[in-house]
Amino acid sequence: MMLKERMRKIFGSKVFYIVFSLLASMTIWLYVAYVENPNVTVSVRGIKVEFINEDYLTDRSLVITKTNYDTVSLNLLGRRNTVSQLTNSNIKITADLSVIKSAGVYRVPYTVTYPIDINPASVTITGRSSDNISVTADSLVTKDIQVRATYDGGVAEGYQAEPIEVKPDTISVSGPKEVVSKISNATVTVLRENISKTVEDDLPVMLVDENGRQVTSDKLVLSQKTVTVKIPVLKVKTVPLTVNLTPGAGADNTNTVCSITPSDISISGDSETLDSLNQIVLGTIDLSQFLTSTTQTFKIALPNGTTNLTGTTEATVSVTINGLDSKHVNATNIQVSNVTDGYTATVVTTSMDVVLRGKTAALTNIAPDNIRIVADLTELGATTGIYSVLAKVYVDGDSTGIGAVGEYKITVAMAKS
Repeated sequence: MMLKERMRKIFGSKVFYIVFSLLASMTIWLYVAYVENPNVTVSVRGIKVEFINEDYLTDRSLVITKTNYDTVSLNLLGRRNTVSQLTNSNIKITADLSVIKSAGVYRVPYTVTYPIDINPASVTITGRSSDNISVTADSLVTKDIQVRATYDGGVAEGYQAEPIEVKPDTISVSGPKEVVSKISNATVTVLRENISKTVEDDLPVMLVDENGRQVTSDKLVLSQKTVTVKIPVLKVKTVPLTVNLTPGAGADNTNTVCSITPSDISISGDSETLDSLNQIVLGTIDLSQFLTSTTQTFKIALPNGTTNLTGTTEATVSVTINGLDSKHVNATNIQVSNVTDGYTATVVTTSMDVVLRGKTAALTNIAPDNIRIVADLTELGATTGIYSVLAKVYVDGDSTGIGAVGEYKITVAMAKS
């Protein structure tokens, strides 16, 4: 009795009827779907369009610039167990671009392909979002454009940036004629500040039009997307100019005044060179070769690898000798030395006016007998004839601080012994 009562309560409860109804509905649905298997219509959206034979366009110097649809939606009619297997990932839609012969707008038909285990005859397309794909083709052109680099970050104090170097300085761009025709040049921007040494980077290029606006398109192909940009940076230094003074005829650094115009120049070069450069020597001035003053012009010679930023290529040097007097002496003691064996030298010059320079008191004590003029004939060697040769003036006796000013030559006659 208790069992019957329990069963009566179970089968008479509301929960039982709900569960029973669900099971019955599912059974009927399964029967209809897989036993009866009726025709049904399904919608498959977002099927990606695949374009084929694009290489034909390249051969014809064409490129696709626009399509009106990237995906297509289809309404498919067929047996439930067939069309229920179809999705946007296993349906293939292909549009053949080989039909495009020249630039223009085309309506390209597409082909629908089902999975290999689906019989195309068992599926009917009852509707589609588009009957064809609108494709715009443009001429494929190539253009060489200049690459320009810009840098606004400045250099550190005491340094100078040289013109920017770009390698390569031109690149080629291929793409739709409509887009390529807008490109004026390519730009590269160096993002540095206060540089104090040479900078070299590989940087991406940006295509711009004549107004500096960026030109972009996924249809553009660049010969290279980056270029090498180099900003040479040189050190700048102001270097004084100087001359070497050779003492002579009583004159030396203690009694001369030397002025140089300009007194210095600004040059640029690598740090290693400039760090060790403290002056530029213009040349040498022999103080024995003039009496009281001289003005000479020298070329400014720079070390290798440096540049004269001032632009001045010559310097004027003025030297004045102070505190010394001069005296003319007629010397007759004229000699020769180092005559080649087997030859004789006859001195033709018998006297010579010699200009001496020194302190006034010292010059007072100098007489002609204190002067010797000697010519070294080593360079004449085994020669004969009459020659003019350089001679050196010697001041004998108490001659400290006294010397001859200028250059002296004597005439000698050479003959075999």
